Amino acid sequence: MFPNPTANTADRQAGVSVCPDAGSRYRGFTLLEVMIVIMIVGVLATIAIPAFSTWRENQAVRSATQTLMAQLKQARVLALSENRSVSITFTSTSYVFDAGSSATCDRCKNETVALSSFSSRLSLSPTTTRTFSSRGTANSGTITLTAGAASRAITINIIGRAY
Repeated sequence: MFPNPTANTADRQAGVSVCPDAGSRYRGFTLLEVMIVIMIVGVLATIAIPAFSTWRENQAVRSATQTLMAQLKQARVLALSENRSVSITFTSTSYVFDAGSSATCDRCKNETVALSSFSSRLSLSPTTTRTFSSRGTANSGTITLTAGAASRAITINIIGRAY
C-alpha cells in the first residue's frame, strides 16, 4: 500500500478513497440478473394466480352465505313478531325476501339480492320458496351456494332454524 501523492493528509488519515473512478464501472444490473428476477417473478405468478382465484371464490361463497343466513333469520323473526307468513323465493342467480302482499312498513318491503353482487360465477340451488309461518316454522330443506369448486349449504329445519 503506497500512499496516493495527490490525496491530501485528511483523506489519507480517514481512509477515504480519492480515486474519482472507483466503483463507477460496476453500477447497475447485468442482463443475466434481470432475466433471473423476471423468471422468478413469473414462476411465483404462475403459482399465485390460481390460488388467488380459488380464494376469491371461497370468499364470495362465504359472504353470500352469511348474507343469506342473516336474511333467513330476519324472515323468521319478522314472521313471529308480526304474526304473519314471510317467504324467500330462490332462483339460480338471486333471491327475493318477500314480506308478503299486505306489508306496509318500510322494513317489510320486498328485497331482491342478486348473487352477481358477490361473484359472477355464484349460483344457488334448488330454486324454490321457503316460507316462515306466523309460528316461526318453515318448510325444511337445504340451499346450496356454489362458485367454481367452492360451495356451502344452509339447512333450514322444520322449526325454522337455519344453520
